[in-house]
Amino acid sequence: MFTAFDPLLIAAAFLIMLVGFQKRWSFWRMGREEQRSGDLAGLISYLLGHGKILRNRYIGAAHLMLFWGLAIPLIIVVLAQFRFAMPDMVAKVLSFLLDLLGIAMLAGTLFFLVRRIRSKTPMSPDRVIFPLLILVLIILTGFSAAGTRIGILHTGPSWWSPAGWLVSLVLPRSPLMMQILIRVHFFLVLFFMAILPFTFMRHLAAGPLNVYYRSRGPRGKMGPVALDRGALGAGTLLDFSWKQLLDAESCVSCGRCEENCPASISGKPLSPRKLMGDILTQMEDIGRLRIDSMDSPFPLLEDIITSDEIWACTTCMACVEQCPVFIEPTDKILDMRRYQVLGRGRLPTEARPMIRDLEIYGDVNGKGLAHRRDWALSLGVPHISDEGLDPEILLWVGCSGAFHPKGQETTRAMVKILKTGGVRFGILGKEERCCGDAARRLGEEELFLDLAAKNLASFNKYQIKKIVTLCPHGFNILKNEYPALGDDPRSGSRTDFEVIHAAEFVLGLIEQKRISLKYPVDKRMAIHDPCYLGRANQIYEPLREVTGYVPGAELMELERNRANAFCCGGGGGRMWLHENIGHNISNLRAEEIGESGVELVGTACPFCLTMLEDGIAALEMEQPPKVMDIIEIVASSLRI
Repeated sequence: MFTAFDPLLIAAAFLIMLVGFQKRWSFWRMGREEQRSGDLAGLISYLLGHGKILRNRYIGAAHLMLFWGLAIPLIIVVLAQFRFAMPDMVAKVLSFLLDLLGIAMLAGTLFFLVRRIRSKTPMSPDRVIFPLLILVLIILTGFSAAGTRIGILHTGPSWWSPAGWLVSLVLPRSPLMMQILIRVHFFLVLFFMAILPFTFMRHLAAGPLNVYYRSRGPRGKMGPVALDRGALGAGTLLDFSWKQLLDAESCVSCGRCEENCPASISGKPLSPRKLMGDILTQMEDIGRLRIDSMDSPFPLLEDIITSDEIWACTTCMACVEQCPVFIEPTDKILDMRRYQVLGRGRLPTEARPMIRDLEIYGDVNGKGLAHRRDWALSLGVPHISDEGLDPEILLWVGCSGAFHPKGQETTRAMVKILKTGGVRFGILGKEERCCGDAARRLGEEELFLDLAAKNLASFNKYQIKKIVTLCPHGFNILKNEYPALGDDPRSGSRTDFEVIHAAEFVLGLIEQKRISLKYPVDKRMAIHDPCYLGRANQIYEPLREVTGYVPGAELMELERNRANAFCCGGGGGRMWLHENIGHNISNLRAEEIGESGVELVGTACPFCLTMLEDGIAALEMEQPPKVMDIIEIVASSLRI
């Protein structure tokens, strides 16, 4: 079957593939250095189980058929080179299984081919069609070659190769045709191997590599930026790390991010898929043209990605949750915001008053430290330093909990629960400043660092060991981002405190029987999962478990819940930005709530509480569902 030139052809195809992948490697390696450790066990588990890919049932099943239809025959071909001897029956069973895999692989390939051809989305790349056609031809010529061989050697049915036998019924029993089909099949395999890095199918290498190097920490964690050296955010591709560029290289433009992005769904310009595609296109252009970083002008990211796109993001992390290969569009958007604010001074106009209040007063409401504990008047709430207190926890009140009327109600409810449960707690009062979440996610890194430093000084002053927060944004930034600022042995500064969200802490009080819920809440109730509690920190069940202890509450689920929950629209600093394009995100979530038939919506975030109340009010329903923080619901059912 093989000729003297075939080893040369194989070597040439292999060499072309290696050169192509080296070229692609140079594209994403132009990014700045970033320390990443791989996860081989996680990659193997991912490849074997296809967990995230199978979230979409039909696409996942097709991908599974395509993957195993390609992987197992490849393994067998490699093993066959060692010329193992095996019984005839074992060989036939193996042939039968390979035939079934070939049929499955053909079905999966045709599924993706038809899907791409029929796709009306302009961002669905046509260049994936050509390699899929080559793959279909490889499978068909393989079955045809097997069919002509069976027709020549066997007269009856061949159960060990059902597809080959069926083909043999329509093809002539011609040794010449068999030889031609074998050669065509061989050349197609070599051609497919050679073009792999130059087509969309390079994700066969880039995708697993991205999974291997995927982020394994909390999704809501923002990385630090050095203000005294290097780039302030991302103004060009070179400001992204190599891992961020590998994300772009790995994107298959499947559209799952776009289908779940609240900004995209609500008609705003942002599409995570387009954003990753734009970064990839510029990366390829720079790589092919060999543009040097010293060239002037060097292409800017703002040349391809508009300000409307980067400021539309709510940082809800739905795109990160849904991506089958763990791409993170959110961190690129936040780095571009940093550059726009720190490098260009382009903070959105409507956010400037809030940022000014943070700079002057230390809170987003502009009330000042002197009024930080006004909400607690006549409640007898102790300061963390009160003599003889020996506090179990620091209650982190936050800006909403201290100043917003609805937030104050939640804070007072939490105080009631803590006192009923006999919890020794205190607050920082006038020594508490904004956690800095909004400032950081709007690109004001320097302001965030200033606020964080002052809060950390207070934590260390009173040797805080455990913090309970009412706001998921405060929870996320205190738990995941303050520790990255580092301990300082010289000053005794520590960041090893424990951070717990109030819903989890209250659940512990109930389970320890420190509080008892008596009064019923006879309502059909649903949970709205806050993004920074759910997708960012994987806290879903405590909200439902707490609700389960409330007498009379009939828990229902919204259509989009837990990891698939729809954002309220207030995250990423969007609470202070206008929605001038498309629909209000909060209204879309409110419509879903209204259609569900629930009477009460429980959430665990002051942003969600405000946004959902506004959205439901806009529906002008005759009997609108009420929105309450879960802490308020527990307090209303509390037996004192």
